[in-house]
Amino acid sequence: MNILAILIASGVFYCIIFFWYWPSFLGNIWLKLIQKEEEPKEKIIRDSLLMIPTSLVMNFVLGYIFDLLSISDIIFELIIILLIFGGLILPIAINQSAFMGRTNFKLFLIEYGVYFVAFIASGLIISLWP
Repeated sequence: MNILAILIASGVFYCIIFFWYWPSFLGNIWLKLIQKEEEPKEKIIRDSLLMIPTSLVMNFVLGYIFDLLSISDIIFELIIILLIFGGLILPIAINQSAFMGRTNFKLFLIEYGVYFVAFIASGLIISLWP
């Protein structure tokens, strides 16, 4: 397992999520959908720091799965990423949205689409890094 690849993938994961919710990208739309006003950027940055250790854990586990399965084919690695996301993350996301009363599909795509994009990107970095 390449620790440097995991660190870089985690940084990319963090950046994707951070900029996804930036006001000029999807942040303002998201705030309108959840009926909340924009928070100060300092608070956003401080609150988003929790993503650093969680992305490290997720990318470490993904790298470990790739190593455990001795995967070296990018297509197979993408299939594994899609299976993990579709079979483990997506069902939890759907249940969480339902129980929180958030049935707006556009809101769901914003809140969980970011994890799909970040998970694919970080998985590709881990799998393609020499």
